[in-house]
Amino acid sequence: MKLNTEKYKLTLMTEDICPDCIELKKKLTELKIPFINKSITANNGVVSNTDFDKDKSANRWEFIDLSKEFPTEIKYSPVMVIENVTGEQEVFSLEGENGFKNTDEAVNIITENYCI
Repeated sequence: MKLNTEKYKLTLMTEDICPDCIELKKKLTELKIPFINKSITANNGVVSNTDFDKDKSANRWEFIDLSKEFPTEIKYSPVMVIENVTGEQEVFSLEGENGFKNTDEAVNIITENYCI
């Protein structure tokens, strides 16, 4: 089973200490399903500007924008964003509308709909 990368790109929005996020990344890696991971973990404990993680900050704002665009689809992390070649996105999250209840269901969404 292989993600149809000619048609789709998979991006995950995850939090660093989220058990479901960690488990989903592990399962996708084991299945050799390629994905881009974007950590949205807030920068807690930042003491100075040198400690601030700009990439995570940018991902967090991207997540907020995505949440506004897909308010019923996004509830909890992890969030899966499937983008097709024309730039259209489908979004699935834990407990979101049309989302998944656990990581096995998340993997099934990908393997049944976007893999060849």
